[in-house]
Amino acid sequence: MSAEHLHLVVIVVVLVAFGYKCADLVRAPRPGVWGLCVGLLALAVALVVGYQPVGVLLDRASPGAGWAVQHVVVFAGLLAMQVFYVSSTHAPAARPRAILGRAAVAGAGAVLLLVAWAVARAVESPDWASVRWAEQPLAAGANLVFVAGVAVVLVLSSRLTLRWARIADRPWLRRGLVVFTVGGVLSTVWAVHRIAYIVVAMTGSSLPWDQRYPELSLLALGVCTGVVGITLPAWAPRVVAVRQWVAHYRSYRRLEPLWLALREATPSIELRSSVPWWDMEYRLYRRVIEIWDGRAALRGYLGAASGPAGEAAALRAALAAKRAGTPGGASGGGVREGGLVLADEVAWLERVAVCWGAAVSSPGSAVG
Repeated sequence: MSAEHLHLVVIVVVLVAFGYKCADLVRAPRPGVWGLCVGLLALAVALVVGYQPVGVLLDRASPGAGWAVQHVVVFAGLLAMQVFYVSSTHAPAARPRAILGRAAVAGAGAVLLLVAWAVARAVESPDWASVRWAEQPLAAGANLVFVAGVAVVLVLSSRLTLRWARIADRPWLRRGLVVFTVGGVLSTVWAVHRIAYIVVAMTGSSLPWDQRYPELSLLALGVCTGVVGITLPAWAPRVVAVRQWVAHYRSYRRLEPLWLALREATPSIELRSSVPWWDMEYRLYRRVIEIWDGRAALRGYLGAASGPAGEAAALRAALAAKRAGTPGGASGGGVREGGLVLADEVAWLERVAVCWGAAVSSPGSAVG
């Protein structure tokens, strides 16, 4: 994948995350969600401005404008993320002071960055897309001011989210914070690499690899991992719920042949109240109950059985005896196997259903 394509992929990932969190903003317009959405939007804008065709258009209007706009927007995004952090961790009464303090620091950083950019542009007139680090120390210094500021914020934020991960009481929140911290660490590695590369180049030396692609790769990994982490607590439980629905549906279908045979023998076991299709756990729960009720209706015909194959054979014999009109006994049926929770019951009945299906499909089977 080329650097340009990787850049576009990162832009798409950030925009998707922004759209996803905007849905949360519509449902619950809290200050923290506002901060998160603004931070993601600022990151997306900075990435778009940093895309070469867009940056060239801005530079045509004013030389170096693309670089200045991109980096100031990043500072604004970092401040928005701080609003998200403060809103998530501080008491309401303490939030205004904490946000103002962070805004003062971010504002001072942005002013320092713009001053360094303006001086470098006036003295060196660099091509900001490919600064010659050794020959244009003022432009190099402006880059170092920006990257150093970002690195400090990344380190502090990663320490904070790691501490949250240790005390989080919700599993997916904890996992999301860990993934978000990993993204912060990867982005910090990007910052360290960029600082090292610029400093080495300013001394007249050079590292034995190209600067752009490794840094873009690190930044892509850091940003994408961070985006996944910050959205994980919202969408991961839904993915798990879908997987659980599919698992319940498959179990529901596997038990159907056994259930149909028992319902045919005792139609009254089928509960008549309707259940919505999306509540598959309840549908499966009802199917298990109906199967056990069907088995209970055959108690006078059931002999002792052991294991799923024995249970299936006993049910086949009981159904055959009931259809033949053989008088049932007063008791019987042996010990009902299964479990105390739905998962154990389903697992046992699925094993019985497999043996049932194998017997039904075999030549000469007495039960259809």
